[in-house]
Formats: sequence, structure tokens, C-alpha cells
Amino acid sequence: MDEPISAVGEVIAVTTASFVAQSYRLNESPAYGSLVLTHGPDGRSHYGLCSGIETSGIEPGRHTMAWGNADEAAGDIYARQPQLAHVLRTTFSCVVLGYSDPDGVVVQRMPPQPPRVHERVWAASRTEAEAFFASGFAYLRFLLRSGVETVEDLIAASIGFGYHLRGGDYAFLVGAGRFVASLLADDHDRLTAVLELLAATEEGS
Repeated sequence: MDEPISAVGEVIAVTTASFVAQSYRLNESPAYGSLVLTHGPDGRSHYGLCSGIETSGIEPGRHTMAWGNADEAAGDIYARQPQLAHVLRTTFSCVVLGYSDPDGVVVQRMPPQPPRVHERVWAASRTEAEAFFASGFAYLRFLLRSGVETVEDLIAASIGFGYHLRGGDYAFLVGAGRFVASLLADDHDRLTAVLELLAATEEGS
């Protein structure tokens, strides 16, 4: 049984295929390549994949400045300067990968509507993540056309997330690698990059 978890952030911007959320805690966000969900009032949940993390000043156009100095003792500057939590914020970007209907059936395709601004964002529970990966690898097509600059790393990170979630399931890793190979059959360099990252995932498990 999944343990209860708290929301990790709140949606602050959406497009058809992606959304940005602000973390409720500074410097704390879902891991890169991990699954998150939003839960809408219609019973539909949106699956997203964390594709980028940023911590910056709250005021737009205002650059963050250094608060420490070279002679300062080592330690957590956030503990010494608690006001930083009021002038900085952490946001994370997510690619929309699909949704689950009110009956819990997972669909890996673009939802009819994106999440709404101000919906809360949750790290996917083990049950939710397992249901997502059990529905196949079609989501990898979304990642390839998402426009994310480091998409090869994101693909490998998402597969690694599923691999470790399933207890180091080698068959899952092989199946994902074959699906990526079918998508990138005409792009040897990108395929090689992903497969090398997946090999490192297995070796590091």
C-alpha cells in the first residue's frame, strides 16, 4: 500500500503539451525524469515528466546576487540567511505524457485539456507510476517531439526511473531500449547516446 504523500508544488503556467509548477519548498522539486500528477475536479489525472528545474529570484528581471563571502565559515547559507526563502523560488517544468480517466485507466496521449493553473502537483505514488509504465512506451514519442534540449538525457532518466521503480526489471529496460531503437532507427548518433545512458543506468543499479 502506498504511503500518504504531500503535494510538491502548484501549477503556475500551462500549454497544451507542458506545464510549469512552483515548488512549495525552496530547492525541493521532483527529481529530473520522475513522474508527477495533477488531479482535476473531473476525476481525470494528468501525468507529467519533470524535464527541468530552476531556482531564481521571485521578482522578474531582477538578478540574484551572492550573499556569502570567501572568508565565511562553511555551512548552509539558507540556515544563516532565512530571508532567502522569501526572495527566491524553485520551479520545475513538466512534459505532459498522458492522463488517467475517472476509472483509473491510463492513456498515453495528449489529454483533451491540460491541467489547470493552481492545481496541485504530486509525486506519482508507486501504484500510479507502475500503472503508467504498464501501459507501454508510447510516451517516449511525446518526449522526442517535446522540444526539450537534452531530450536524450530525459528519455534515459525516465526509463531509469521506471527501471528502478520496478526493482531493477531488466526486461523493462530491454523493452524500453528496443522501443527507443525503433523511434531513432534513422538517427544513429542520438540512439547511441540514449543506449549508452541506459547501459550506465544498469551498471549503476
